[in-house]
Amino acid sequence: MTKKQLPKLIPFGIASILVLTHVTQTLLKPGYVNADGNEVTYAVSDSVMFCGFGLLIVLTLILLNKQVWTYIFTILTILAFTPWISFYNQTFSFGIGIISFEVTALSLLIFHLALNPEVFQSFKVSITAKPESEESKQSKFESSVLRFENKFEGKSQAELQRMASQNELVPEAIEAAKRLLERDKSATTRR
Repeated sequence: MTKKQLPKLIPFGIASILVLTHVTQTLLKPGYVNADGNEVTYAVSDSVMFCGFGLLIVLTLILLNKQVWTYIFTILTILAFTPWISFYNQTFSFGIGIISFEVTALSLLIFHLALNPEVFQSFKVSITAKPESEESKQSKFESSVLRFENKFEGKSQAELQRMASQNELVPEAIEAAKRLLERDKSATTRR
């Protein structure tokens, strides 16, 4: 990773600091004996632990210089909107009705996508429709022409001639009328 690419790691660094802060605070918090005589100790939250494992995977990919880390971190940040993964034991969220957003995860996601726009571009490319090939267009055209040919089968030569000459129909229908006229011509010349 070059010095120019280091700013792209800022959201990852913030997420890592949040997880490490929670782990450190939890492990350094002294246990105590409660009124019942039971010893009470503090444990790292499962959701933060899962996030920590995810961040370790991302760190490994960064150290191996694999660009896929940006996508894995994006997915991890999106998962932080769920209760299964969180960067810190305290969550700050706002909601509208039943939909709520975790502010830390949302801001990290926006920051990450701003610094790593190629992630957003990849998702955008996968969502946008691929241009239709010429073969596919031709196949669809031929299929429509065949449907119109079947539909126009009982029409008279005059009706077919009017359909073919007046550009009032879709191109497939006009082509079907022209083909039916050609078939009728070739059938009459053979007789």
